[in-house]
Amino acid sequence: MPLEMNNHAFWLDEVPFFFYGGEVHYFRIDPGQWESRLEQVRELGITTVSTYVPWIWHEFLPKRFDFTGKTHPQRNVTRFVELCQAVGLTVFIRPGPYVMAELRQEGIPGWLIDENPDVLAQNVDGHVHPARMVNYLHPTFLALAHRWYRAVGHALAPYFHQNGGPIIMSQLDNEVGMLHWVTGISDHHPSIRETYDISPQQSLAVADDGYWRASMFWRHYRAQYLRGLAEEARKLNFPGPFVINVHGFRDFSANSRGVDYPVGLSQLMDTPSIPGTFLGGDFYPGHVTIDNFHDLLLAVSYTRAVNSPHSASFSPEFQSGRAKDRPHVGPSDFELAARVSIAGGLNGLNWYMLSAGENPEDIGIFGRRHDWQAPIRVDGSLDDSASAVRHLGALLTNFGSSLVQSEPVADIHVGFYSPYYMTETAAYSATELERAMIQEVSLERERFHFDGIYRNLLAANIGVSMVVVDASGDPLDPAQYPALWIATTRYMDKLTQSRLAEYVTSGGMLILGPRIPEMDWAGRPCRVLSEQLDLSRPTREGTRGLATIVSWESVFCPIYTTFAKKPGAEVLGILTSQGRTDPVIVHESVQRGQVVLMGAGLSGDYDYYGAVLQTLVARLGLGPSLHSSNSKIHASRREGPAGHFLFVENFRDSDQTATVSIVEDGVARSWEIDVAARHGLMLPYGGVPLIPDVLAVVSTTAEITLNALDTLTIHRGRGLGMARLKWMAGTSPYPTMHVKSGQAAISLEGNEVTVKWGSASPGAPVIKLGWDLARRARNHPHSRV
Repeated sequence: MPLEMNNHAFWLDEVPFFFYGGEVHYFRIDPGQWESRLEQVRELGITTVSTYVPWIWHEFLPKRFDFTGKTHPQRNVTRFVELCQAVGLTVFIRPGPYVMAELRQEGIPGWLIDENPDVLAQNVDGHVHPARMVNYLHPTFLALAHRWYRAVGHALAPYFHQNGGPIIMSQLDNEVGMLHWVTGISDHHPSIRETYDISPQQSLAVADDGYWRASMFWRHYRAQYLRGLAEEARKLNFPGPFVINVHGFRDFSANSRGVDYPVGLSQLMDTPSIPGTFLGGDFYPGHVTIDNFHDLLLAVSYTRAVNSPHSASFSPEFQSGRAKDRPHVGPSDFELAARVSIAGGLNGLNWYMLSAGENPEDIGIFGRRHDWQAPIRVDGSLDDSASAVRHLGALLTNFGSSLVQSEPVADIHVGFYSPYYMTETAAYSATELERAMIQEVSLERERFHFDGIYRNLLAANIGVSMVVVDASGDPLDPAQYPALWIATTRYMDKLTQSRLAEYVTSGGMLILGPRIPEMDWAGRPCRVLSEQLDLSRPTREGTRGLATIVSWESVFCPIYTTFAKKPGAEVLGILTSQGRTDPVIVHESVQRGQVVLMGAGLSGDYDYYGAVLQTLVARLGLGPSLHSSNSKIHASRREGPAGHFLFVENFRDSDQTATVSIVEDGVARSWEIDVAARHGLMLPYGGVPLIPDVLAVVSTTAEITLNALDTLTIHRGRGLGMARLKWMAGTSPYPTMHVKSGQAAISLEGNEVTVKWGSASPGAPVIKLGWDLARRARNHPHSRV
């Protein structure tokens, strides 16, 4: 059976699994080391090897292809794929045409540009684009790119999964639109208008002219390019589904940031409609801290929202190093980034790079070395970060199948309005008025939306899930999205405003602000939402105000909007600066629905904002459904038919303890959590299988891994703790269990086993299971251990 996607997860041969991959570039490693390197990869718990297949390397001269090593041993990609299969690894191929990969011309052969200079994109003055990128739809480039796909397809067809080989998935191109974004310059090649155009009707959802219409044009343009690649790949039977990776993380010293990641998604908004394709995010957070952890949670949620519901939640490039040695990333950065992303709904990741290497024949833009701070160093030795990859691999081997069938628990849905991020080429393509609008929107979306209200909700352990609210999106059903929080500016198109009004009148609760939409993208007055719902009128916009919000006094509001007092409206916040008592948060009932005008603009500057939002959310009857006694940890959960998972992350530099509690189906649960500095926990509960149909986890305060079918390791913290396990029906008489090393007490009551350890107990308890269990597990038809 081919690789399939269902409900945000991958399924292979009708079995759900967590896609745990690692990037290993055969062309950067001596072939004599391929087998041993792949064995190291497998030992780390990786199940899939990902690799670019660079055009620049395999078609080094026009029509001169080498995939078997005739001209250079490191071109023998077919042998590399054979070795992957022999070692027990599946393969994910990324054949471009663009691959980036720190290669010259981003992986496009030099001869292609030398012989066909007209394929190069141009700036507005008709000069070559500063990135020297190609015009995506130039017929000469497309003809050569499709010829390249045919060569790859013919060379690797025997290794495709449907033909009995290990290649299970393919990627189309690489970070399409990224070079437009980083330069701020679109392509002004003369052939563009001749090749592709957009009718006014297609752009009316945002604006009927100007920069915004041009941005819609570029969405369609990129989608047309990728649609052509998908059709060619499908003709050649490339293993699908086809992933399209999304750029957008940007370096800011030690911390990379994902505040611009939605720009990349906006550029590619039209591509998920291409049959057999889906979007996956490239996540490079740098040093992961309490200041930027939300970048990953939001990036995962934004991507899930833009994709179709069945598409897998996947990161084709997940940070396991950096191209340079600064900023340095360590094991805790690996673990925390992966844990918080998985907690947010990520069901597959590909560590980039897993193995270091060296560039052959001067194809690398930074010289020979390609170290990447990778877990497997260039000489084959292991970096400290390999331990993080291995431990996560063990957890995902044991629990991945159950995990991917679970979904993040959301207290509130938040809205992704993509026009706020259609700003990639504004500096060079917009009018003075448009640039002023974009500057205002860009400042507010970063400080008061992404780093403001959305971060504060997440930091307060309030579960959020993203939904696209654009006029062209799926219907907003209040039964599916009972509460929808959209951080808004003064700008929003009339169709989207009307759509939100309909959502409210149908019974939804809409929370919006700190600015209330009053203009469209042409700068014309547009108060459709306020007028259709007869909302309280904004009276004043200001900065640096103090407010009382529910029971919280002296809440600093860097920006604010006040509203006229309206009979029947509930005032939840008032501006108190300079003796004023103007409403700043207003809760109104509108027909079957409700609207909350959140005029208090909260940045991410103060930790107490989280507690303020917890109080406000509780007042609105929206939860939160999870509570922690310690605000310094982040906690969330996922629920599913194969069991549930509690996730806890400690981004601080000191150990933390907390009581985490939830109410689930009317039943209260609590955990006494002990989490080490810069570490996290993934705790299964509710009957998650450890050995399918044999042994399940009822609850635990420490992570558990199963090794060699008969040995449990409890990765305990420094405090006391407990794990409750359950023998499944059909395992009686119950196998014996004894402590092999460490200290723990084991008791059996009915079919439940309780393991307890004390605060003074040294080391991780290792528990040996009876050999009869091991034999049963090996022979069990559903065992994946």
